[in-house]
Amino acid sequence: MATGNINNKSEKKNIRFPHELIEKINECVTQQNSSGNDSSFSSWVIDACEMKLSKQKSQKKK
Repeated sequence: MATGNINNKSEKKNIRFPHELIEKINECVTQQNSSGNDSSFSSWVIDACEMKLSKQKSQKKK
């Protein structure tokens, strides 16, 4: 059963972002939504994190 900050698929983490970064991310999300893509702040941040991890993994292989 999912309760509190953890369930079987995800966990909540509180993180602080600089105001300017939040504004830039929100602008990107708004542009994506106006282009017909269903996007949210959370999905944008998750995608960015996954891209960073992938990039870091490929750099370690070199």
